[in-house]
Amino acid sequence: MKQVSRRNLPLNALRSFEAAARHCHMRRAAEELGVTHGAVSRQIRQLESQLDVRLFERSGRGLALTEQGRRLLSVVSDALDRLAEGALAIDPGSLHGGLVIGASPSISACWLLALVGDFQRRYPGIEVRLEDIQPMQRAIPAEIEVAVCFGEPDAPRRVVRELFRERYAPVASPALIPQGAWSGRATDILRLPLIHDRHDRWQRWLANAGLDPSPSGSHLHVRDSYLGICAARDGCGVFLADRIEVGADLRNGVLVALGEPSVEARLSHYLVTDQPEAASTRARLFAEHLEREFSMR
Repeated sequence: MKQVSRRNLPLNALRSFEAAARHCHMRRAAEELGVTHGAVSRQIRQLESQLDVRLFERSGRGLALTEQGRRLLSVVSDALDRLAEGALAIDPGSLHGGLVIGASPSISACWLLALVGDFQRRYPGIEVRLEDIQPMQRAIPAEIEVAVCFGEPDAPRRVVRELFRERYAPVASPALIPQGAWSGRATDILRLPLIHDRHDRWQRWLANAGLDPSPSGSHLHVRDSYLGICAARDGCGVFLADRIEVGADLRNGVLVALGEPSVEARLSHYLVTDQPEAASTRARLFAEHLEREFSMR
């Protein structure tokens, strides 16, 4: 890696890199920064040349960070946060006040509340109000400053960006797995009760695994994914969940993964914000916090 010092630190290129890495998309980064796609690409090429490393690689139609890119993103994100917080400290009043966030109850319960908690610990002067919106809801109320939507909404006067698309894998309580009787094969799952929510992805998962997707055995039907995850925690059966929804449960051993993700959601999650000139500092900080967390996963 080439020598980098304060005198030749490429701040504009690092800012372009951080936006592109967060979105894993050059055009979206350019839109956020208010520059052209070519300008972002050029800044990143110059940064790669200066550092003598490759930061991105092509992944299908999009971009993926290299190992060096992931390490740099962690450092740059933290540095930009510190710079922003230092600038805001000059006028702390700009942070005090309310922020209205919209999401479905399932999104809020599964993972969004934890991110809101992290955000408020960082910015204790911001009072957050969380409002419910429904999955696949088309219209977003004007009072909601930042929304996380399942399914793309109709918001022509706002900025709508794809956040992520879920991929589902079977999870269950370790107490449900018979001692010494688990081979790890997909057929073993059919010996256990299955938990279904209203999206009911089991037929697709079983078909992808080469198994008969027709109903058999014991079943539990619940309203949404949050209840499905709660039921899995309580040992009621196996549920198909996205790793983001159950990440903490998997790390803590409350749930175990019984296979790899093989079913992709038909719809994505979208982040909805006001246009940059209309967005409050509070909304902008939370949107950046959310995107940064997902870029690290």
